[in-house]
Amino acid sequence: MDDDTMFNRESRDKKICYVHVNETVVKDERHMIHVDLGSCASVVLCGIDDSRTVWFGANHLFKHRVENSDKALEQVASLYNSMVERGAARICCLGLFGAGYREKSVAKSTAQLNVLTILDALSVFNLTVEIFQTGFSQGISVLKSDARDSFLIRHHTLGEHTSRIIEIPLIQLFR
Repeated sequence: MDDDTMFNRESRDKKICYVHVNETVVKDERHMIHVDLGSCASVVLCGIDDSRTVWFGANHLFKHRVENSDKALEQVASLYNSMVERGAARICCLGLFGAGYREKSVAKSTAQLNVLTILDALSVFNLTVEIFQTGFSQGISVLKSDARDSFLIRHHTLGEHTSRIIEIPLIQLFR
């Protein structure tokens, strides 16, 4: 079975949660998180509670600052705190994605600052990044595979209509 078939089989019983621009969401393992990114950036947090339910937190950061407000810190803090409120005791950063731009694009500096401010916000919570995939446009779908006891991340290259799957065992993050 190829990776896409396996991913589609794993996602069949999951509810799709689309994360829209300037939105943060927290959902449990019954969901698949999906984010389409260009110059925007997204961080995906994962956590596990005492009943072994896995939680996801994701944002879709359009611009790192709005007037005098640090949007990256606001969104990461909101994700982290929402996951704690749901009982997630161990929280990790599964990945940082997006921030794509073409060379000589006016979006280049915003995309780069989105990444830097997210990294700063993650450091406030002492979170390191497991997967770092920035610098190109993409769609990201993330789910917990029940059959494989892993996180599966499908990375779509939107312009080329290709995808690849990255698998990270839960035990790697939640020892």
